[in-house]
Amino acid sequence: MSAENIRRGAVLVGVDGSPDANRALVYARGAAELRGSDLMIVHVVDDAVLAGAWGVVYDPSVLQDAGEAVVAEAAESCRAAGMPADRIRTEVAMGNAAAALTKLSRGADLLVVGRRSLSGLERIFVGSTSVGVAATAHCPVVMISAASSPGETGAKRRIGVGVDATANGAAALAAAFAEADLRKVSLEVIHAWDVPGAVRRSGEHAVEVAGQAAIGGVQALLGPLQDRYPQVPVTTHLVQGHPVKEMVARSRELDLLWLGVHTTAGFGVGGVVRGVMAHAECPLALIRDRADDAGPLDEDDALGGAPS
Repeated sequence: MSAENIRRGAVLVGVDGSPDANRALVYARGAAELRGSDLMIVHVVDDAVLAGAWGVVYDPSVLQDAGEAVVAEAAESCRAAGMPADRIRTEVAMGNAAAALTKLSRGADLLVVGRRSLSGLERIFVGSTSVGVAATAHCPVVMISAASSPGETGAKRRIGVGVDATANGAAALAAAFAEADLRKVSLEVIHAWDVPGAVRRSGEHAVEVAGQAAIGGVQALLGPLQDRYPQVPVTTHLVQGHPVKEMVARSRELDLLWLGVHTTAGFGVGGVVRGVMAHAECPLALIRDRADDAGPLDEDDALGGAPS
């Protein structure tokens, strides 16, 4: 199935039978139900495994059949949970997982993927599929880990958004407001700024000026959105500190944390986002600056996941 054949507004989820993918499936079903959208369940067969170790060559039909079994089981679990069968579709694709999901995301409003919970040096690498779709997807991406979010989300009635005074911060902020309005929950705006050593050495006044500039930039972004969504309760967490440390700490109190993703030609997701991806204790919603995509972000594009 091509991206053009996915009905606009669909929630797309990648599955492979793992605990993290199963958790992503539950979250995606909740997102689709909240939005009244179709659910598209996709399994990607990595064509790199066709030529396995020790010269073993796998039969593509065997892998195709295995993928069909995975998506059929996933679809049945959604039907058993009460989702109408006519709103569930399945697809088995061949190729690189991140590339295939990115292609399909062109016709979706949300992509949900599982995120492995890692420890030690593994955290540096996170997951190749997660990082890949974060950098390339054409719609917002929700990442959820079965380890950090094993049960239903939504009980805290609060979502968060990490912002800075850039286009990515503005896109994430707009998306978070739209979703808080959809869910009827409160929104916490998080901005942490690290003061360079040279500024600190210049004295307390220089540090204070840097902090005031950072806060002023965030407040300038907030004003128009608070006017647009006056019914959304908003709190701010503005603090001097390392962005990864501060956002990970706040993630313990949130149902979902939105982040803006900045990518440049030849480079993937930045260090701050990767750091939060590796350590966050709630699902993450990532939205990238899509200036190079076909069109601008609209409110429907901005709406992300659902409590599930």
